[in-house]
Amino acid sequence: MVNNRKALLTASVVYASEILKCLADGVERLTDITHRLKLNKATVFRLLKTLESSGLALQDPRNKRYYLGPLILQLASKPTISHERLIIYAFDEMKRLRDLNNETVALHIRVGAQRIILEEMPSTQNIRFTLGKGFASSMYIGAAAKLLLSELPESEREMYLNGVKLINPRTNEIIDKEALINELNKIKKEGYAISWDETIQGSAGISVPIRNYVFLVALSMYGPKDRFMPHKMSYLQELKESAERISGKLLEMGA
Repeated sequence: MVNNRKALLTASVVYASEILKCLADGVERLTDITHRLKLNKATVFRLLKTLESSGLALQDPRNKRYYLGPLILQLASKPTISHERLIIYAFDEMKRLRDLNNETVALHIRVGAQRIILEEMPSTQNIRFTLGKGFASSMYIGAAAKLLLSELPESEREMYLNGVKLINPRTNEIIDKEALINELNKIKKEGYAISWDETIQGSAGISVPIRNYVFLVALSMYGPKDRFMPHKMSYLQELKESAERISGKLLEMGA
């Protein structure tokens, strides 16, 4: 009897972790999760409700989709808990970029339907833009967000875009979905994203992907638009070189 209870508990933990992986991959509907995991709907529903009650998942009452919960986002925003190794591998390159260009450098990660700043090294100039470690926002506003969204498989990207109302939080304007998809395809093809006046009025930023990590990661640099944009191509080249070195470390260390 005791062994049976232990086996059931172990199975529940395994299934719950697989459900969280589904949510992280953009598989957010009960039926889709059921089909992916090949479990019965009652079991998946029960586990989702357990995850929801613990803050590991949440359900949008409007579209009935499930997303990673606030506890997951809270843990992911604390590098000492979740992504310490990534921060360590990226630290020297981030500092080099900040000291060389004296603009703010940041490390972004995709967690569920949000992008989160894991680490940020602010510019030392008097006029600068910073968002702060732990800053979280949507996946479709700003260079880092669009870069991460462009890296998703098309099917997952489509599920995400169908599940959110595309509104610019700064202007309250509705974003044209087809135009956004075209921009994402261009970003994916070119391997970088540039934006200005999106997250913060008067700011500009560039983001490139970091490879060989279990989560999608972006390395970014941003600052005042008038000061930043004339140097954007040299910033882009330096970001790419740093991202390649960080990706190499991650591959070498098996992070």
